[in-house]
Parts: sequence; structure tokens; C-alpha cells
Amino acid sequence: MARRAAFLDSVWEEKVPVLMVDAGDMFGRRNKNERFQTRFLSEVCGSFGMDAIGLGEMDLNYGIGFLREMVEKYELPFTNANVRDQVTGELILPEYLIVEKNDIKFGIISVLDPIRKIVTMSNKDPEFEIQDPIAVLRELVPRVREEADIILLLGHLGDKKHETAVKEVKGIGICVNGHTHRNLTTERIIDDTAMLTATYEGRYIGRADLFVDDKDGQLMAFDVSVKSLDQSQPDSEEVLQLVEDYKKRLKEFQLVKRSDFPRNLGSDKEQFLVDRSCMGCHEEAWQVYAKSGHKRAFVTLRNKGQNFEPECLSCHTTGYMHKNGYSDQRPFNHLVNVQCEACHGYGSEHNRDGKWVTRAKDSCVICHDKENSPNFDYATYWEKIKH
Repeated sequence: MARRAAFLDSVWEEKVPVLMVDAGDMFGRRNKNERFQTRFLSEVCGSFGMDAIGLGEMDLNYGIGFLREMVEKYELPFTNANVRDQVTGELILPEYLIVEKNDIKFGIISVLDPIRKIVTMSNKDPEFEIQDPIAVLRELVPRVREEADIILLLGHLGDKKHETAVKEVKGIGICVNGHTHRNLTTERIIDDTAMLTATYEGRYIGRADLFVDDKDGQLMAFDVSVKSLDQSQPDSEEVLQLVEDYKKRLKEFQLVKRSDFPRNLGSDKEQFLVDRSCMGCHEEAWQVYAKSGHKRAFVTLRNKGQNFEPECLSCHTTGYMHKNGYSDQRPFNHLVNVQCEACHGYGSEHNRDGKWVTRAKDSCVICHDKENSPNFDYATYWEKIKH
């Protein structure tokens, strides 16, 4: 962000009109750490004075309420023309934006690919209906063209579908491609549409110098460059200080969350030996475990972006609240998943007096409680892991 700010400062110092847009997926993955970071990101992006932001599916990761809060608090100009509340049928964001720069009116439209699945962290959110982007554009482009000199599409469709859209819907002057992993570093035109792309998690920023006919506002030519925001790009000292302050706040935020799940169980003298240590003597039982959901518990978290959440890690890893238990640092990061010792206890205190069996049975309800596993029945669930 500090490098992006410095680059933008250098552009503004040229004292030329600037239209700044983003094609979407500005928000982070679905976990509380990323949501905390997204608040900071929204604050900084709001200070950049962006003109339009298209909607990506990730921008709804924290729910429509969070998105609208960021829009209002930091004046983020999100727009979308084809995502509706399934219950009310209403668009969730402004249908389009008209932005005037140097006496040229840009009609800015954003559409999202229906194949992009919207999943939020909020169970209270409504379902969303994503309409066919081509059908929406066919109806909307002529209508917006009555108010604007140039139509700019913030497409969140991927490479091939962007090309299809500009071929099938005439009148789009500029298409900024979102949801793509390819930079366009040279001028590219499909039919009469200028195609622009700078991608990959904000590590690049694209610039297009537009040459427009003064008489009718039509795009005559454009020069394109894509800047890598690597170490060759200097930082904005002001924003860099904001980033450093944010990192301190993030650490405090993480410590507060972790404090609800203290590592105060067990003993410093004991060790978890990981499931492979059990396999040598308990091959048959280990094979049952290897085919069970317990073996894939951490993968489930990672797929949902929850693999840094203490309330999830406490039940999807081994020994999270125990001394010498799971952490994301070596060597304790090997204790992913619900391994044998999650139920039976430290391998270093292995005994054969029957206590391990009792301990394992009692441990089930620690995680399979009414909130997280309301249908839990010991006899039924035991059959899935019987060994």
C-alpha cells in the first residue's frame, strides 16, 4: 500500500486528470484476521480518492452489511449492475456511476460472472442472485450511453468472458478486466474496445494514457504500462507509517483472540508425538483414522479460510490449548488435523492401564457440542471411526 501510494503521488504531481478504478476482489479471505486487515485496506484506499470499484465475489466475504459499512465510512465507490438480493430483487449496489474528468463523462458499469460463488461469513445474509452479465449489459449500455461519452466496463469475468462481452455488446469503449491472472502490458483492442488489465493481489498497478476526441468524446488512442510494486518502487513514508501502526494493532487483535483459548492444559514435560508414531504399533487403527474426517479436519479449515481462527483451531488441530500443542510455528505445525493424541492425550505419557480409552470417549463432546455438532450421537459417530 505504501508503494502504491507513492506511485499515485507521482502521477498526481503531473497535474493531469486521473480516473482511478478497480475491477473488484479488493477485500480479503473469509477469516477474522483478514476482515481486520480489510478495514485498514478500506481506510487507505478511501484516502486515494478512487472513482469506481467493481464488485468481486470476495468483496462479499464478510457480508453485505460489512461492505456497505466500508462504502459509507470510507467513501468507497462500489458499483454493480447484476447482483441482486434474492428476496427483494433489488440491486445491492448502485447500478452504474457517471464520473466526469476533463469534461469527459465516463459511464462506469460493473458486472460479476454468475459462476463466481458468493459465500459470506454471516449466516444472516440474504442469498444473492447473479444475473446474466451479457443480458444486463445489452440493456444497460445504451441507457448509460445517453448520459456518458465513454462506457467503461469493470468486468469481473475472467479473460475469455471479457472478450465475449465486448464482442457481443457494442458501445463499450474501455474494459478493465478483473478476476484474471494475466497482465496486459501492451495496447490491445477487441473490436472497438480497449482492454486493460493489471492483476495479482495488488502487486501491480496499471496506467493507461487516453487520447480522446474533443468533439465527441470518443477514445482515439491509448498508451499502456503496468508497474510492478516491488522493491524498486519507493514507499510513501506517510502510508508506510500507517502500515507499521496497523501491524501493531493486528498483533494486539490476534493476542486478544488467542487469550480466549489459553495454552494452559497439560504439562511442559510432555510431548505430542504425531500420528505416525502411533502407526508403528497400531497399524489397523491408524488406517481407520487415515480414512476419516478427522484426518482432513485442518484442510476443511484452510479451504474455508479459517485456519488462523483460534475458535476453529481448538477443535481442528491437536493440542491447541495444551502446552507443546499445535501452533503455526515449527515443530508444532505438524500437529494439524484431529490426530490420535487429540483424543488420547500426549504420546509421551502413553500407558496401557485403560485410561486412554476412557479419555478418548470423554473427549468427543469437547468439540462435538450442541453449537458445533447439534446432531452428535456417540454411538452413531463412533461407527465412522471405530477402531
